[in-house]
Amino acid sequence: MEFTYEIISESNINVRYIYGGEWFTFNLFNRDEQWVLHPFDSSLIRNKDMSRLVIIDLLQHRPFQVMLAKEGIILSELNTSISLGQQQEEPEFEELPRRDRDSRRIFDEEPPSSKAQAVDIDRFIEENDLEDLVQQELQLVELRQNLYNQILHRMFMADLGPTDPEFQKIQQIVKAYGDAKTKLLAIE
Repeated sequence: MEFTYEIISESNINVRYIYGGEWFTFNLFNRDEQWVLHPFDSSLIRNKDMSRLVIIDLLQHRPFQVMLAKEGIILSELNTSISLGQQQEEPEFEELPRRDRDSRRIFDEEPPSSKAQAVDIDRFIEENDLEDLVQQELQLVELRQNLYNQILHRMFMADLGPTDPEFQKIQQIVKAYGDAKTKLLAIE
């Protein structure tokens, strides 16, 4: 058998899965009406590429999908504590002149005068259609979501986990960015 699970409580399930001949352990937990799949093996936490491979394979594994259905967990609404998207390089936004690329912080300088801002907005409007604007916003949201996923990863490596209040708040931020991404995709 390459997949087992143990229901710990109504909001916590331990999952074990064989990938490449090795067992990997995950914790599936419910926080704020959202199910999250979190790798429990340090080898997966340290190696995001491997973690992505194992999680994607697990999500496609039929017995896992059946277990989710039996427990009333909707696969499409399941979140993972490690982003399944490949790490993207930071996009360049020439239209956003106040971007501080060295610190990777957005809009942290003092606002320009209203005249300069009007010129920049006019140029921004002229050079971009609605699809461009949505794509740029999606990229910004994904960058922020990736940042907070990295924070979650570091917190977990520091022995903080789903029961820690700060960890839970960072998870809520990640979820909020995920919700924003879903809403932006609906605009396209």
